[in-house]
Amino acid sequence: MLPRKSIGVIIIVIGVAIGVFTYIQISLQQNEATHSITNRNQNPYIEEYSLPVGSWPNGIIADKQGTIWAAASKTNKLFSLEPKSGMIKEYPINDEDFTSDNLERNSTMVWAIVQDNDGVIWFSPLGTKSIWTFDSTTGKFHMIKSETGSPFQMKVDKNGDIWFTTLSKDTLGVIQSMGNDRYKVSSFYLGNDTGPAGLFLQDDSVWIAEVTTQKIVQYKISQQKELVRNITKTLEIPASVKTMLSAPTDLIVSDNTVWLTEHGTSFLTEYKLSSSDVVRYPTSQNFYHATTLPFWIRNTSDGKGLWFNEHEGNKLAYFDIYNRTLLEYNIPSLPKDGFLTYPLNIALDPFDDKKLWFSEWNTDKIGLVNGKTAIHFGISTDTDKIMLRNDTSKGNIVNLEVSGQSPYSSNEVFLNASSSIMPTAGFGNMMVKFSSSVLDLSSSHRAQLFLQNHGVPAGNYTLGISASDGFVTKIIFLDLVIP
Repeated sequence: MLPRKSIGVIIIVIGVAIGVFTYIQISLQQNEATHSITNRNQNPYIEEYSLPVGSWPNGIIADKQGTIWAAASKTNKLFSLEPKSGMIKEYPINDEDFTSDNLERNSTMVWAIVQDNDGVIWFSPLGTKSIWTFDSTTGKFHMIKSETGSPFQMKVDKNGDIWFTTLSKDTLGVIQSMGNDRYKVSSFYLGNDTGPAGLFLQDDSVWIAEVTTQKIVQYKISQQKELVRNITKTLEIPASVKTMLSAPTDLIVSDNTVWLTEHGTSFLTEYKLSSSDVVRYPTSQNFYHATTLPFWIRNTSDGKGLWFNEHEGNKLAYFDIYNRTLLEYNIPSLPKDGFLTYPLNIALDPFDDKKLWFSEWNTDKIGLVNGKTAIHFGISTDTDKIMLRNDTSKGNIVNLEVSGQSPYSSNEVFLNASSSIMPTAGFGNMMVKFSSSVLDLSSSHRAQLFLQNHGVPAGNYTLGISASDGFVTKIIFLDLVIP
């Protein structure tokens, strides 16, 4: 799944049948329908809301009033969710000004949804030449033709302009209001096979994550009479061939640092602009020892945390920038005929960015992670750095302690280790073993991790050590140096 340089796989086309869910009695009201089903008891950190069977939700946003909007991938519908009541409404996407031929092409994946400064919802089905608006006050849709292509990601700047990437079209676009419900869509060609995915707006610059070139590029925005006229490349990273990125998909720029998801790996990556130093923070390893595929990334308003989704990790993740710790929240639902739920998209709650909304593509659900729910256990080690030479006669021992209790798992926690040595977060030619992989916190809080190098290439790596109760995983990171 998800070849690193192919749009066809980034859009995740999987032959997975849809599970059977509870029948939902739908009450039609003009062009909308309402229903409400909430799942609350499977995970103390996550709530889930069921959509109609066959919805396959992807693009999601929490608007300024706290209403959640999600787009169906196969049914030409936009859903709204009122979190307090659990009430869900569905709106068939239709613009009376256009023919059905134009509308049929909307039966595809909607990756990007934003709300503009006037409260209008914008979205676009990838692979079409259309961008849609929805006015929630009138319930009306409007389609705008876009020869630039359809957005893969959209962001609204301080002036109200909507910037977007097109992924397969190798262009950056911007939508600007011309007044009287008229809009100008401009496009800027970024080069052959660039694969622009994520974007980040900073002052008079726009940063682009290019999946295909494996680059992060900064452009200066040139405006004239409040209209965008041109963009000029000012920076491209990595600057050296010694550093390679693997399918960078999304990014946040803060404090002279670029934070990015490398979708070809299991890493959240930190790139220092001043020194070009790179630190990769691995997620926990999944059951299949495959890459967890971090995808979108969102930063909290205080600048202290980053949320991201793992397309094959079955988790949503929160990284504490200052403490350098990672929390992973397990998605409770699974498809009936599969072992992984695909949380394709994420959105911060507008009133509390310690809460994250996400779409469950192959379970027909919307989920909410509550990052304020207390976690009753912690993990620590007796060191923050390990130097391990290539010598099979010697090894290294890390002493670790799991504090607190684990009330949701009969007081048991499960230990795991991961690293930035391998894209899968595995260890390659390094032996890794815990003295005990399960701790009963009723009687024991300590364990040891044994490490022995059997030929790992020299370099600076990151070691992750985690404890999990099956619902949430806490990961701490150590520097791992192979001289």
